[in-house]
Amino acid sequence: MYDLAIVGGLLINSTSKSYKDIAIRDGKIVEIADQGDLDKNQLSKAEIYNANGKSVIPALVEPHMHIKAPLGGTVDILDFDSASKCAAFGGITTFIDFTSTLPGVPLLQSVEERKIEMEKSLLDYSCHCKVVSLITPELASEATIAERRYSQSKTPEDKAKVLEANSLIEKTINDRLEEIPKIIKNEGIPTFKLFMTYRKANVMIDDVHLLKVLDTVKKNGGRCGFHAENNAIAEYNEEVFAGEGKLDWKYFPDYKPNLCESEAVNRVLHYAELLKAPVYFFHISTKESVEYIRQAKKRGVDVIAETCSHYLMLNKNYNIGEDGILYLMSPPLRNEEDQQALWEALDDGTLSLVSSDNCTFTRKQKEAPLGNGPNDFRKPISGVSGIEERFTLMRWAIEHQKITEHQFVKLLCENPAKIFGCYPQKGCISVGSDADLTIFDPEKVSRLEIKDLHYPEELEYSIYNEFEAKGKIVSTIRRGEFLVKDGIFNANATHGKFIRRELK
Repeated sequence: MYDLAIVGGLLINSTSKSYKDIAIRDGKIVEIADQGDLDKNQLSKAEIYNANGKSVIPALVEPHMHIKAPLGGTVDILDFDSASKCAAFGGITTFIDFTSTLPGVPLLQSVEERKIEMEKSLLDYSCHCKVVSLITPELASEATIAERRYSQSKTPEDKAKVLEANSLIEKTINDRLEEIPKIIKNEGIPTFKLFMTYRKANVMIDDVHLLKVLDTVKKNGGRCGFHAENNAIAEYNEEVFAGEGKLDWKYFPDYKPNLCESEAVNRVLHYAELLKAPVYFFHISTKESVEYIRQAKKRGVDVIAETCSHYLMLNKNYNIGEDGILYLMSPPLRNEEDQQALWEALDDGTLSLVSSDNCTFTRKQKEAPLGNGPNDFRKPISGVSGIEERFTLMRWAIEHQKITEHQFVKLLCENPAKIFGCYPQKGCISVGSDADLTIFDPEKVSRLEIKDLHYPEELEYSIYNEFEAKGKIVSTIRRGEFLVKDGIFNANATHGKFIRRELK
């Protein structure tokens, strides 16, 4: 017997659309039939959901978000309970977050701690393993001091201390590298994130160590993803801009110019070419990066890249004025030429998906580091919301002929699932797939003012409040269970499940 049947809706996938009825049993899609053709005997005890006048798509997959993330000493306002509600109203049933790895902490420990935190989610979930600096500041300092002493004394005792310090560093690096196969094969987490910036926070990974991680991940069937920004440019410009008194919000995009991103992207592409390793880029924002990626693909480099909804919808003019603090994120917002290049790259396949990079902070959290001082872009935490808004923003893109409704499904549902190893369980409407569905009314307008969203009350603003589009989510179904039903959130839904992923 079927448990649930979605009848009368217009099923839209990445290549076609047609009116179909969908039968669900035990959380899986078991039949897709022309309207009225589902097995009547199997329907006798099923819940029938009438989707007449509605469109049905695969539920969205969010591959890049930050929940309960300690960034810059500040934790965003969402936990996995509140994030589940926002995401469900944004049509999402599956997300991939990140571990909160700290220097010196075993990667496996970070994975296990994050898994426990994510158990509170109503969405199905996984995480990318974040790899930060492989050497702690303390270890590096001990080695430096030992070498300095030995250079002056040349005694056997001091030489032994140098060897001991270097041996400990080598062991620490090898310990982290040896965890990678276990994370991929035992934990079912085949994707990793490396940072090419944030040296002062001990997050940036040295390029030699980057190559070692990249090679190890490749050899074990995984893929490294990168936050690609040139740290030297950022640190140099920070000093220059401070000296020139250019610390207002409007200068933030120029402090990390296009070159800051594109140089780092190009460097990783060469590393990938050298090692014949697959790579992924988070939050691509510049036309130069797009072109480097396009040319690398032509050379046969296995590179996949995303952009984010804020880079498509907003430009650096939003950093002008007192509200400019609300639009700080890294990489920063760009200009209209970059936006056009991003849309074109989504259309021709250079970029493969659109994520939210959600990291939700209140205005109070962003302004707190300023005290009573002047505007200073070095101090506030960067990050913006997006898990709930992404659906409507990309519906806006359809209305404005930026993408088609089939590209919408490909960029937000199908490709994220394929790229990150959970397809066809997720990301499609097929017999045998999880019954993860987003149902929306194509004639109702969805608005993004703060009163229309479902974030915690302390969030006082929406950076997307001027955007609206036809296509309002009415129901979101995760493995056959309603998370949102006819606009009402199901707070009693069962918890989500961890998704073991394997890249193909």
